[in-house]
Amino acid sequence: MFCTACGFTMNDEHRYCARCGKPHTDSQFQWTAVPHGPPPPPKRLERDMYDRKIAGVCSGFAKFFGMDPTIMRLIWVVLFFATGIPIIAYPICWIVMARNDYRALPAGAYQQG
Repeated sequence: MFCTACGFTMNDEHRYCARCGKPHTDSQFQWTAVPHGPPPPPKRLERDMYDRKIAGVCSGFAKFFGMDPTIMRLIWVVLFFATGIPIIAYPICWIVMARNDYRALPAGAYQQG
């Protein structure tokens, strides 16, 4: 017999799949679909060299938090006038943050080699 979730070969006397843990009978359990493929890579805080104004720090923070770079730049300006912290934080981030020189391809695009 085969597991209906992952296709693993099971013995007839087993009640659960040894690979995914799905029970032999689905009457008592509700299962969701198992995502296929590897998990997405973790987000990295990097300076974006293609959407930068000075060093790419604000652009990198915007990409990390999933927001528009212009909004992030405005946040840094407001913080500068309110607290003055960005005058110290920006150069430190410029030095510490990794540089990202790779441009992401648009959806559906591919490169020919």
